[in-house]
Amino acid sequence: MRLGMQNEIWRITAIALFSLILGISFERPLEALLFGVLVYIIWASRTIGRIFDWIDIGMRGVPPNMDGVWGDFADTLNRQRRRHRGTQEKMRRAINRAKRVTEAVDDAVIVLRRDRTIDWWNSAGKKFLGLRSSDRGVAITNFIREPQFVAYINSSQFESSTSLPASIHNGRLLEFSAVMFGESEIVVVISDITQINELEKVRKEFVGNISHELRTPLTVMRGYVETLSDLKGNSAMANKAYQEMSNQIDRMKDLADDIILLSKLESDRQLPQQPINLHKLLSEILLEAEQISGGKHRLTLEGESEIEIKADTKLVRSALGNIVFNAVLHNPQGADIVIDITQSETHTEVVISDNGVGIDADEIPRLTERFYRGDNSRNSNTGGSGLGLAIVKHALTGCDATLAIKSTLGSGATFTCTFPRQ
Repeated sequence: MRLGMQNEIWRITAIALFSLILGISFERPLEALLFGVLVYIIWASRTIGRIFDWIDIGMRGVPPNMDGVWGDFADTLNRQRRRHRGTQEKMRRAINRAKRVTEAVDDAVIVLRRDRTIDWWNSAGKKFLGLRSSDRGVAITNFIREPQFVAYINSSQFESSTSLPASIHNGRLLEFSAVMFGESEIVVVISDITQINELEKVRKEFVGNISHELRTPLTVMRGYVETLSDLKGNSAMANKAYQEMSNQIDRMKDLADDIILLSKLESDRQLPQQPINLHKLLSEILLEAEQISGGKHRLTLEGESEIEIKADTKLVRSALGNIVFNAVLHNPQGADIVIDITQSETHTEVVISDNGVGIDADEIPRLTERFYRGDNSRNSNTGGSGLGLAIVKHALTGCDATLAIKSTLGSGATFTCTFPRQ
């Protein structure tokens, strides 16, 4: 560009000098200089016109052959055109690759505009929703009219997914997951979870049935063990063996009962709700906990006595009872266990805290997993099944409530159950 500018300056200087010398010879220097400027303007206009003609045809082919600043300008445009085409080709390859990836997956991928109208979809989207090319620009709620999905897609809060039966495939269950991207656009991923759902049902039925079937042989074994332990002439070693067998039978029975309860909580969807006086319910739970404690712990119930929530009584009793009983079973003698009930305009909280052995912070996220048992210092002597907090989690979920756990090893633990206020 610098060389072209120099050439252009030399061209202008040469035209000016030639015009001036010619004008002096004819004693008309000013008119000759103006004539030279006019000639340069006409030449530059034609040159610029050739450049614009080349631009108008999409800058195809080589640029016009010219020198000076206008030649450099055309060459610069030509280089930018080549770079732009290279970028376009890279973008085209990336888009085609993304399309191939979305076409290869079994899940439907649908892109929505800000107003929730459909902008693009893959082949699976056509299969799941029956979309056609003419459906671009149509609101997705025209194809999925269930209130649950309409509320989900219009909420702009896509922290979780939602599951619905397929409208055009009887017996199929679809899971919808959405995420915002770009300028308020939305990607909706639709997965067929029918098989997973069926397998989950089979698992729950199998676990529940096995647990039920275990009760009969355990009852028979308990009867024989009690009979044998009552026989005269048993040695001390035999009596010790019978007692250990009886303890293990009790443990297996408790485990079977917990599995049955957990299976029931997982399978129950519509549960009756009735007003529950939390203070009264927790007072009953506290009496049971004191019997388990045998006077080894100090249990206190605080809070207003008239606070009520609306939920299923069995679920609330199961959730709060498991937490209180765990606090008794997993803490040493002399520990303080405090239950506090508070209520605000939006929710009701039951906080169960203790100053016992506490829980390692790394274990807290896994405490509600089935069969997970925490640090040995907390439960080595309890013989727990590892299902207590899993039951708590499912019971609270059935009440639309949440569980929060805070603890530090050696400094006690706090379990906060938050119920929505209706």
